[in-house]
Amino acid sequence: MKHIFAILVFILATISSSMADDVTIDKDNCTITKEGKTFPLYGEVKFVNTYGSADIIVKVVSGGSCDLEVKVIESGSTSSCGEWRVIENGSADFCVKLITEGAADIEIKFIEAGSCGLQ
Repeated sequence: MKHIFAILVFILATISSSMADDVTIDKDNCTITKEGKTFPLYGEVKFVNTYGSADIIVKVVSGGSCDLEVKVIESGSTSSCGEWRVIENGSADFCVKLITEGAADIEIKFIEAGSCGLQ
């Protein structure tokens, strides 16, 4: 788990901002729709470095309110809203560009314990 958070910190150190476009969050189905495409907010996720490769732009916040609390799962199924299993290779359920400043499609907070999901 510490390895994944170390990778996230590295990624966040090299990130810039983005503009949000036509985005709808469906709390009942735990999905986000952007430009007519719907993505789950749980499952296998791949972090990408370019905006063009990302399905959604995600702003990571550390305190205060957010749209989604995310718990990183190292193995097993990700059946609950906000459970993400990070993959580096293969096909992901969605690809994410992480940012710390600027406009994003959704704001998240990483948590280590407790209930995750849409706020």
